[in-house]
Amino acid sequence: MPGSAYINFNGSIADSSKPLLMHTNRAFRYGDAVFETIRLMNGEILFFDKHLARLKRSMDLLSMQWHEDFSFQNLHLLIRHLDQVNNLKGNGRIRLEVFRKDGGFYSPETNEVNYIIEAEEMKEREYVMNPTGLRVDIFSDASKPLNRFSNLKSSNALLYVVAGLHKQKTHFDDTLLFNSDGNIAEAISSNVFAMLHGELCTPSLDQGCVAGVMRERILDIMKAKHRKCVERKLSINDLLHADEVFLTNVIDGIRWVGAIRTKRFFNSFSRTLVNELVEVHEGKA
Repeated sequence: MPGSAYINFNGSIADSSKPLLMHTNRAFRYGDAVFETIRLMNGEILFFDKHLARLKRSMDLLSMQWHEDFSFQNLHLLIRHLDQVNNLKGNGRIRLEVFRKDGGFYSPETNEVNYIIEAEEMKEREYVMNPTGLRVDIFSDASKPLNRFSNLKSSNALLYVVAGLHKQKTHFDDTLLFNSDGNIAEAISSNVFAMLHGELCTPSLDQGCVAGVMRERILDIMKAKHRKCVERKLSINDLLHADEVFLTNVIDGIRWVGAIRTKRFFNSFSRTLVNELVEVHEGKA
């Protein structure tokens, strides 16, 4: 990660410029790893309980053994320590990657794990609405398969890499990914929401999207405000008939989409939701 002088490897601080892993590393060889991208904001590790719960579900699904360091309190201290040694001043992007220990070919020799925590400085101290709407394209060269691993944040990321190359080539801000049924799954690193006929909608987990922590937080806010958010199939035609479309993740919060193809969108509800997200974070709601 740029700007990260130190990382944490299995509970110990290490120089990020020094070689650490062998060629036999299973994350490198097989993508045998899961990760959490976590937002550190004003000294607070946002939604940390949700991240730990998702990590536990992911590791259980892959038969990875829970690491003894992964208690809420211990991991919290490790992340804050990394914040201090990297002088992030309480604002950063944290990546916690968990990978099975070396050994075996496709069939592992052990289910024990190693982990690495990385930290990168971020200057933003709160979630803010992007001033200009995103220009979003549609990536149709490959689709995301629908299976019980679809909701994981794993190191098997070739689809996102190729979609990212497409985004760079076409000079868009982001691109939407289809699932194998031809419905919308997500964007490259974000979940998708649409305001359609006065109803907020988002692809359900059975549509292959990552089980995003910010996605879950938005659902929580909607419920707390006694508003309905429908989790269902969304087609590209649905999005092109929506009043608003926005993307969510824990790093950027909520980003409104200004255009998909020739369709233009408003941002009144997404702007309201950003304000409510900040209020919840600051304890005002």
